[in-house]
Amino acid sequence: MISHSLNKDGLQPASKLLYILPSAVSVVRVILALAIVEKVGDWTAGMPVVAFLGVLIVIVLDAVDGIIARYFNSQTLLGSFIDIAADRLVEFIFLQYFVRAGLVPLWFVLIFYTRILLTDGCRIRAFSMDRVSATGIFLPGWRRIFVLSKFSRSTYAVFKGLLFCTLFLAMHNGKTLPSLPEFSIMLGVLAFSLLRAIPILITYLPHSRNLDSDRQLNDKWPLTQDIAIRTTRVTSYMQIAADFCLAAILVMLTGR
Repeated sequence: MISHSLNKDGLQPASKLLYILPSAVSVVRVILALAIVEKVGDWTAGMPVVAFLGVLIVIVLDAVDGIIARYFNSQTLLGSFIDIAADRLVEFIFLQYFVRAGLVPLWFVLIFYTRILLTDGCRIRAFSMDRVSATGIFLPGWRRIFVLSKFSRSTYAVFKGLLFCTLFLAMHNGKTLPSLPEFSIMLGVLAFSLLRAIPILITYLPHSRNLDSDRQLNDKWPLTQDIAIRTTRVTSYMQIAADFCLAAILVMLTGR
């Protein structure tokens, strides 16, 4: 199978370590998120500072892994799936903490994870059509800019970081229900995530969609041979299975 990973100036990574390094940063993000929710209760006096600083580092590391991969030209399909999986785990780790505190309602979980399941399903379909690259799912024209541009990704990351920080602060203040500002940020995260999903859904849900002609509109879609194709295929199916499991856990937690 041919993939479309970025191959700037024909450079190749010097060693396999450079393929692993971006994914290692993704793993560090997950471990840090776990450390925050496990220890934040022990830092009663400094909880706002620790939570805000920890969330900030997690958000920044989300950009660092991509920067490292691009700098060393070590972007791969498998690495992109690991990055997405790390995003999902970080979201789940924080959300389950706030769900148990009563600050995140059931309707948010249902809408948020329905969107994730639909877009990951589209990604599997795109992968089977050879329309997924190390730089993201193929989208024609403005859709790619709207979903995969640095501005779009950064804005969404900032929204999520702001939500998690405000909810940590709400817990510090003893709240068990979100206030109007927190509720507004929650709606903003949800609305922006849904808007970013629309271009993916309208591109890949219709079975009659002809992507070959649209593909010519994208001048950043060079063909190169990727690594670990079989592993990536398995990972893509494991990812959507994990989405179902994480959503189910959150739904059960909100029912308690």
